[in-house]
Parts: sequence; C-alpha cells; structure tokens
Amino acid sequence: EQNYWPTAENGGWEAFWSTSTQTSITMEGGGGSKNHNQWSNATSAAVASSSSQSSVSHAQRLAMALEQLGPTYVKFGQALGSRPDVAPPSLAAALSSLQDDMTPFDSNVAKGIISSELKTKGDVNAKEVESLVASLTEEPVAAASIGQVYKAHLAGRGDVAVKVQRPGVRLLVERDAELLLTVAKFLESIPALPSSSSVAAAATSAEAQSTTNDKQQQSSSGRLINTELVSATQEFMSRIFEELDYRNEASNCITFASLYSERHGTSRDVSVIVPEVYLDYCTENVLVMEWIEGTKLTDVQSTPDTGSDIDNDDTTGAQKITTDEAAIKENLELVKVAIDSTLSQLLVTGILHADPHAGNLLKLRRDDGSVTLGYLDFGLLSTIPSQVRDALICSVALQVFERNVDAVSSLFGELQLIPQHILDDDSERAALAEALHITFENSLLYPDTSSASTNGKDGAMAATAIPDLKFDKLLDSLSRLVPRFQFDLPPYFINNARALSTLEGIAKSLDPSFNVLTIMYPYALTRLLQNPSGSPVVERTLQSLIRSGGTEYGRIDRSKIRRLLRDSALISGRRKRRVVWDVMKTRPGRKLARGIVGEELRMFLSGKGKRRRRKGEEDGDGGQRKKKKKKKWYYLEL
Repeated sequence: EQNYWPTAENGGWEAFWSTSTQTSITMEGGGGSKNHNQWSNATSAAVASSSSQSSVSHAQRLAMALEQLGPTYVKFGQALGSRPDVAPPSLAAALSSLQDDMTPFDSNVAKGIISSELKTKGDVNAKEVESLVASLTEEPVAAASIGQVYKAHLAGRGDVAVKVQRPGVRLLVERDAELLLTVAKFLESIPALPSSSSVAAAATSAEAQSTTNDKQQQSSSGRLINTELVSATQEFMSRIFEELDYRNEASNCITFASLYSERHGTSRDVSVIVPEVYLDYCTENVLVMEWIEGTKLTDVQSTPDTGSDIDNDDTTGAQKITTDEAAIKENLELVKVAIDSTLSQLLVTGILHADPHAGNLLKLRRDDGSVTLGYLDFGLLSTIPSQVRDALICSVALQVFERNVDAVSSLFGELQLIPQHILDDDSERAALAEALHITFENSLLYPDTSSASTNGKDGAMAATAIPDLKFDKLLDSLSRLVPRFQFDLPPYFINNARALSTLEGIAKSLDPSFNVLTIMYPYALTRLLQNPSGSPVVERTLQSLIRSGGTEYGRIDRSKIRRLLRDSALISGRRKRRVVWDVMKTRPGRKLARGIVGEELRMFLSGKGKRRRRKGEEDGDGGQRKKKKKKKWYYLEL
C-alpha cells in the first residue's frame, strides 16, 4: 500500500498540505437550529462551489473545516496562520484567509440587522439610519469569524466602517463552550498513574516515604493533568463572549485611543492611528467607526503579477505591482513599530491590544508620502498587573545578559505562573531551573562569539550576544512543563504571548532572519536602568546585574556597568551619553548613580583603594596614566 504519511521521502508536511485533489463536496445542513444553519449553509455553498470549479489542497480543506466549525475553532486557525515559521507555508497561507477573508453571509440579511438594531436603539432618527444603510457597499469589504465589515457614508462624518455580527454566532459559541468544558472536566477527572519513582519509594524507610508523599501531594492533586483546564477553558471562552458584544469593542477602542492615538493619546512611546468610534450608532451587534484607508503589512508577500489575481481591485493590484525589496523593508519597519508598540503596551501602560494579526494592522500613507501604522479590531484588550510587567523586564534581562536561569526561575512567582509552594520547595525549584535550562538551550540559539574580542577600546566587555529565538521549540518545551510544575497561565499571559507571537510571525514572513529579542532586549534594558515605577524587583535585578557574583550583595563590577551601557547604546542606536542622560532623568536612575559613585568612592578611600593605587605605581607611569584615564572616563559616564 502507498504510504500517505508525510515523510522526508515524499516531501514532508509542506508537500502534504499543498497537495490538491478534485473531489465533489456535498454539505447538507443537519439537525440543529435555524441560526446554526444560517452560519453553515453560506459556507457550505462556497466550499461546494470552489470544489466543483477547481482542485482544493489539504490546507484549504482544513481552513474550510475550521470555518464550518465556527468562530471558536477559527481563533485557533488564525493563530496558526500567523506563524509561517511554525506551520508549513502552504498551511499558513490557507489559514490566513480566516483573518478577514471568510465566506460572508447575505448582505440583505446584514442590512436588515443594521436597520432594525439602530432604529430600535433610538439614538438616531430613522432617516439617518436609512441613509446609512443605503450607502453600504454591495458586498462586505472583509468577513471574519464573528462579523463582516461594509464601507458606508455617514452624513456630517464622512466615510465609515460598519461591522455587523453574523446571525447565529452566539448560539454556536455557547455550544462550543459547553463541549470544551465537558472535555476539560473529563481530562481533569483522570487520576494520576502510579510512577516508577513511587514504587521505588515504597521500598524505602517509612520516614522517607512520608517525606516523598508529602512532596508529591504538594506538587500534584492526584490528577494525571495538573493544569487547571476548566478555568483556562472558561477564561478562553469568556474572551470570545466579550467579542460578541460590540459595545465592549467600542469601549476598548476609546480606551486604546486615549493612550496611543496620534491625535490625543497620552503615551510617549506609542503613536498610531486609531479610528474614532461613533457611539450613537453602536449596539450589541452593530459597530460604526471612522473609515481608515490602508493595506495589510503582509501584502508584499505577493508576486508582481497583475494577471494572477483577477479578484483584486486596482489599489491591491498597484500594491502587488510595486512589491520589491523597498516595500518589504518599509513594511518590516512598520512591523517593528507594531512590536515596539506592543512592548510599550505590555511593559509600560499594561493595556494591550491582544489580537494584532495581519488583518488588524494597516499601513497608512500620509499626504507627504510617509507611512504610519493603523490598528483595527479592539474586541480583545488585556490588562497586565504591574508586578508581572516588572518580572517580564527582569526575566528578559537576566536571561540575555547573564544567562542566569536560576534567577529567571525565581521570578516565576512574580509572574504569577507557578504556585508558591512549588517555588518554596527546594527540590522542585531545582527541577524547574533544570527544566528551564534545557528549554532555553533548545529554543535560544546564541551566536558564536569565540572569535570576538572580549574587550573594547576602553577595556569594557564586548556587547552582549543576543540569541535567536526559536518560537516553535519554546512553545513545545513550555507546553511540556505546564503539567509538571502546575503552571497557571493567566489570561493576560496567554494574550501577550499570542500578540508577540503573531507580530513576530508577520515579521518573519517579510524577513526570515528577524529576531524579536533584538527589540525586546534593549527595551527591557531601558526599563531596567530607568525603573520609572521604582519597583523593588527591578532594583534587585539591576543590582545583581552590575555586581560581581550575579547577586545584589556582590561588589560593583565596572565592566558590567559599561556593558549594560554599551548594550543599550549599540542596540538602540543611541549614544552612551544619551542613554546615561535618559537614566539620570528618572528618580530611581539618580538614586542608582549616587549609590554606585558613593560605593566606589568609599572603596577608593579604603584600604582596597590604596592597594589599587600602589599596584598602579608598580606598573609604571604609563600604566598609572592609563588607569587614571579609564577611571576619569568611568566617572564621567556615571
């Protein structure tokens, strides 16, 4: 028999997903409710039509199946479709259609929903509603899992985007929630299996057995899977239910604009285009906001062939014609802006757009020819506690700068990822550190710096080598640690990881060599040096990074201070003086500088300082002048 399982001999998974076959697909609406059939019938017709006209690849079949299953499963497909470095390219391309190119439902039905919803609300008169509905485009400009978008005109306000929810979508999500919760409860109820270690422990003394059992009780609840699957499922589904109420999205959009909008945002780090929401035209199922004109950041993936896609309009065709290295570079810079924006949201304000896939990020061109970034779809907005933001900063700095896995593992309590009793158990904490060491070893690939000099012109250590993050290996490794150490992944943590993962996936589709840590590391260093919140965790971490021995109680290490300044300057593209000045503008930064200078002066005036001076005299006048010069510039830097 022929072997259809993907192997290296038959081309692997890429060949499997890209393989096309011609088969007729007949889909009939089953039992279910009227609303459920409203969802499935439109999709079934489109699938059957496409299959009768042309062959369908396995990747397209999976995308169609997820679309048939409804919005809950589409979310999984969207996440995978944003990671061309994790999923095979053909599969990622097929799943990307789930972002804003799904099968739309009937426009007459959509117009009826918009008209009845707005007239029932009563905030606007019937004539204005009729005028808005009459101006809707014949077909939606975008269709996603929960709703579809039309372009329209609103008197006195210009062009607007009108989003209307799919009929029957709420019932589908309710059924999905019931099914997933049933599965989660079943998995949680499976008892733990006896391990070889527990059998061996039975042969030991009663005292040893008692100790082992106590530890096992702490690290396990007698279940095969320790992860709280039910609570995780409830949280995941609750976020989807939030998206089903467009009034929440309207409120989220206003909150996001107040922080990050170019027009009136208060953030100093982020300045993007955010559409204005017209609240008097918003209901649970209808959302009306300002229309912003732009193109996807991933449009440059297309080949410059105007005849290959007859469905595209002139604007999209022009974009494909001008696809070149310059366009890729331009879009990649905007992706970096998006990542900078996400990091600021994640680490500074704690208010994060949690769904920045390619359909929600636009490249906008101003009248002067410059480009800027625009955000859409505010159904998911996450709030991150300040202690978690501080711990994330410290984790990145400790791992990249010091490769101190033990210190990173100790921050998992601050990150609220692992129960405190795990961290309080010395053996469990050691096991966690060892597991993280293996995880980072497999997912962080450090460049070879053996041939590079360890000293710069001023005698300081060379800049820190930033590792390349292999996100697929990191996810795989961390997923194996979840049941072992009772990881409790808060909703904001999952949303943050998804947001960064999606943006990195977009960047890698434009530039396969892109490394998100080259942006995260200098950002973390800046926050670490400035510590604007005055966090004691950040203060302790910084002290451990500038002192010998990797602890906050060691002696000041000048080479480490120079290396921190050099890293921040080289990677951010700023002069060291500028970095120092930015640090000195903050109260914690001034406190840090005073502490370093004071400690150095005390050491210099003590016996250690005298011994150093005598050693300099023994080295001769040249060596003494060199040491004085180095010390002079060292204090000028501080």
